[in-house]
Amino acid sequence: MSGRRILGCSRGLGTLPLLALVACSALVLSSAPLALAQNAADPAEAPTAPPEPDLPAPSVPAPPSQAPPITEPTPAATPTLPPEGAEQNPALPSGSASFAPLPEATREIAKPQPMQSPPPADSAPPAPAKPVSHAVHDQASKDDDSGGLLGPFRVGALVGTGLPEVANFGAQLKLTRFVGVGVNVGLIPTVKIRYYGDAAEKYREYDAYAHVYPFGGSFFFGTGVGYAKIDGTLVNRFNLADLNQQGISGSVDVTSSASVRTLVLTPQLGFLKIFDVGFAIGVDLGAQIPIAPSEVKFNTVAPGVPSAIADTVQKTYITPNDEKVRSTLNTVGRTPLPTFNLKIGWFL
Repeated sequence: MSGRRILGCSRGLGTLPLLALVACSALVLSSAPLALAQNAADPAEAPTAPPEPDLPAPSVPAPPSQAPPITEPTPAATPTLPPEGAEQNPALPSGSASFAPLPEATREIAKPQPMQSPPPADSAPPAPAKPVSHAVHDQASKDDDSGGLLGPFRVGALVGTGLPEVANFGAQLKLTRFVGVGVNVGLIPTVKIRYYGDAAEKYREYDAYAHVYPFGGSFFFGTGVGYAKIDGTLVNRFNLADLNQQGISGSVDVTSSASVRTLVLTPQLGFLKIFDVGFAIGVDLGAQIPIAPSEVKFNTVAPGVPSAIADTVQKTYITPNDEKVRSTLNTVGRTPLPTFNLKIGWFL
């Protein structure tokens, strides 16, 4: 390259004096070390492309003071993407195409889900879910366990009729669906029932009972315990002329009355249906079992009997009349009797 410059200088300055030739040579020699120094200062930046060929020298070179220094082109740096999540370096030029920011992600990357292990081969498949049935709830709501004014407690009054009690009434308290307690009063007004005997009976019974509803519905079994008092009365009119007593005529009314008290045990088996509105109907079967009957006490009256024939009247009319009353009271008050009752009532 130095020889070319010297040759150009010598061609253009062939008529110049020797001093001009020496000055041109000195200029060329001073520019050569400067180019070598620039190449040695940046040894790491190696060209990525082969150097371009030298252009032919112009026919008329510029003056030495206006000639630009010859430098090699610097290759462009290869752009590198910043790692995900790293902030962009503000020192990089924003207008350079090599360092244009990447567009933001428009969708989220799904996170990997943990893999579920398959069920073992010998395990049974899961049973299908059974549909929920409200039949049981509907049936329970129709029964007497739905509650009343006092919530789970239901209190009500019952009246009924049956045997041996012609009339009965009482109250019952249902503590839960399964337990009920109550009191009962049974009455036989002064009526004559041939089943019990010839005497007319007046029956009163007072007992307390407990019922167990084993299925939480209407069926129950239980027992009651209390006292029963039975009064028997038999009135007969006898003709005194039948005694064949001289001077005795007319008739006499003999009223035989007696009473007995006994402790009774009353097992029961029955059905008591209580509707949601409170109306109740029931029926029960059982037995009255006397446990400790007292002695029959009589109060017989025979007004108008002459004292002369008092013993005869006693043996002939009064004693047989009393025995009929006793028989009736024994049947009612001392013999186990079957019971049957039909009741209706109302519960709160």
